[in-house]
Amino acid sequence: MNNTWRNKCRLLIARTIKENEGKPLPEIRKALKAVYPFGDRRWWPYKVWCDEIRFQLGLKKNNPKPINPKQIGLFDD
Repeated sequence: MNNTWRNKCRLLIARTIKENEGKPLPEIRKALKAVYPFGDRRWWPYKVWCDEIRFQLGLKKNNPKPINPKQIGLFDD
């Protein structure tokens, strides 16, 4: 597993959600806020942290945008 911000926080978020299973969402979010591991809550690490929380809580769908067919041949030789 490579050492990206998302990989660093993925297991911590999953464990915290599991430990707080069955609790109301505000309590789960409070627990997640308490275990934030990257110092200041700003810049890219915090953005990745929030994105991963939304994904693991099912609040964000991981659906990539469809490829624009007009762009497919843009860089072909």
